[in-house]
Amino acid sequence: MIEKIKWLSSLEKVFPDREPEGGFADLKKMPSFLEGEVFSLQFAFLTSCEAEGWAEVGLSGLFAEYAAVREVCPMPSRNPGRALVDSREEENTQAEEDTSAKAQTPAAETAGAKNCPPGLYPDLLRELKGGRVKLYPGQWHSLWITVACGREKSDRGAKAFSCELPYGIHKLEITVKPEEGEPVRECLELELIKAALPEQTLIHTEWFHADCLADYYRVEPWSEEHWCITESFLNHYGEMGMNMVLVPVLTPPLDTAVGRERTTVQLTDIREEGEGRYSFGFDRVKRYVELCGKAGIRYLEISHLFTQWGACAAPKVMVWRGDTQIRRFGWDTPSDGSEYLGFLEQFLKALTGKLTEWGWEGRAFFHLSDEPGEDVLERYNFLRGKVAGWIAPYPIMDALSDYSFYESGAVDRAVPNMEKLPLFAEKGASPLWTYYCGCHGHGTPNRYFAMPHCQIRVLGVLLYYYGADGFLHWGYNFYNSQYSLEHINPYAVTDAGGAFPSGDSFLVYPGEDGRPEDSLRMLLMLEAMQDMRALQLLEGLWGRERVTELIRREAGGQLSTIKWPRESAFLAGLREKVNEAVREWAHMA
Repeated sequence: MIEKIKWLSSLEKVFPDREPEGGFADLKKMPSFLEGEVFSLQFAFLTSCEAEGWAEVGLSGLFAEYAAVREVCPMPSRNPGRALVDSREEENTQAEEDTSAKAQTPAAETAGAKNCPPGLYPDLLRELKGGRVKLYPGQWHSLWITVACGREKSDRGAKAFSCELPYGIHKLEITVKPEEGEPVRECLELELIKAALPEQTLIHTEWFHADCLADYYRVEPWSEEHWCITESFLNHYGEMGMNMVLVPVLTPPLDTAVGRERTTVQLTDIREEGEGRYSFGFDRVKRYVELCGKAGIRYLEISHLFTQWGACAAPKVMVWRGDTQIRRFGWDTPSDGSEYLGFLEQFLKALTGKLTEWGWEGRAFFHLSDEPGEDVLERYNFLRGKVAGWIAPYPIMDALSDYSFYESGAVDRAVPNMEKLPLFAEKGASPLWTYYCGCHGHGTPNRYFAMPHCQIRVLGVLLYYYGADGFLHWGYNFYNSQYSLEHINPYAVTDAGGAFPSGDSFLVYPGEDGRPEDSLRMLLMLEAMQDMRALQLLEGLWGRERVTELIRREAGGQLSTIKWPRESAFLAGLREKVNEAVREWAHMA
């Protein structure tokens, strides 16, 4: 028997053991969305202590044709991270830390956040088996519903409909019919506004780890099975708003312990023809980037040419000598040694020639080393001076947060962390990029299990507010422990072996048959990108100054990457105002 029900926005968490807060019943206006937007909402219900078995789930109403429903599954976390508190709690937290003589952590890092206990956190979105959901006695359940009008119906939808769309206000009805007890039938009115989201201009990359797919599914790298799995994940990647992808022309030297190796996924076929002379085969590279293009991915980032955190060594490079493939370069190869640089010159000239031939000039970027510090500036500048001439006109981009490093001209596109984004914006860095990772999240947006959904979704508003051109994150599907010392099962280990807060290292789960399963964090990231596009649509009608003033007014003052309203009502209210303005324009058009 079902005892309670609630319609909820995507901004609420539903835990099995507690009644969720908020709900659409509290809103003054019905939810609305734009053409081309994937609109998410939840239907939550509480079962009685005697409930058991399964319940059939069905959707009806005019929007049902454009809707899909999945179950929100709680996932285990031993390291869920820190969660923000609302503004009132934040003031109390700050006051307590200011007066505490025992505080061991700087107040700036802890204010407005609290440690969360290990346990089960809602995250996995799972397709219903035969249209049914399993009932657990005395627990809250959540069904995640997505409505996508203006897109071709598929599991996650990405292409345009040719039929007439149901603009205006219509009902979406859901029926949950338990095997025992009375069925529940509830409806909610939604509005589809007759205005389409503009195309995404933000360049968005989440590092795609091809080796983790081979490792988890236990297939040979670049076997036909691996290619099929990779294609499935790339298609999902493009559908979810990521439009730049990491290309493993060499096995990426990312999150790899010194002296250790990750599974070889080098796409380039390299043969040693003589002393210091090499030939290159790019057939697999071509196949990979063609798959990217078919998935709607418009930009490429070439995997790092030197090791992480300082460019001290070469990545693993596999080379054929006769009939034997050997590791020719790696941790034991100095990055600035003549042997590796000699190889690199030949390789990069051949690779860029192919990229240009395939039409990627202006849309491909090269990495040297991830997050180099000022202590390695001299070495980085030396390597940049070499590489830049071999890849021209292709630019160099790297994650680095030291402004003096960027100011030196060592990198064409710096990608600072979000805490440093205001500084880079103030200094006029262009193009303006940013990233966050497991080191951040005490006040900036992030995507940990423990975080309120507003802390994930607010990213889009902040990226618009600062006029960002690009966003980078390191973990679309990292299924290893830290430093890649071992492979993990992400359904059981969600924190990279305890190294990072759960949710930092992956956005999708490796589902059956080589198909990705979404996390609710993935859908919230998609909503963040859609918020940014909606603000850009309004900018075309109002101008940027008026839109940023609207954001500040809804936020109650100035914003920054660490200072923004902690309540979900901010984002819901802001989108309501944006949609209202767009609706008025659409009626007059």
